[in-house]
Amino acid sequence: MGHYLEIAKRALELAERNQQVVTSEPTPLELPVADPYAERMRVVFRQVNPPDYPTGMIPWLGTVHSDLYAELTANLPDEIQQLWSERAPLEQFEAVLARLVSIHRWCCDLYRVQLTESSSGNR
Repeated sequence: MGHYLEIAKRALELAERNQQVVTSEPTPLELPVADPYAERMRVVFRQVNPPDYPTGMIPWLGTVHSDLYAELTANLPDEIQQLWSERAPLEQFEAVLARLVSIHRWCCDLYRVQLTESSSGNR
């Protein structure tokens, strides 16, 4: 989970820098250039943090599906960080982000099913 926070912090820092550049009046030679990696990461953060995010999913994954937990909290964040820092082709970066979103949604669905089964089994 620390990698997500590190990536989010970097995206926010880049956004703040871009905002500072935009609010000061740039000369034609200093026009702000947005970081396409940060832009794509912001989209992913909105997708994996919806208002109805299932609270408790990540700890549950760590207990029940350690492979998925490792993928979401270590493997994919490490790969994203590496691709971003190496300025890998955006198509490659986007493919990893799409995998993150897809696996995250799948994990949310698994957790919701588990919650539903647990609550119906307690009746």
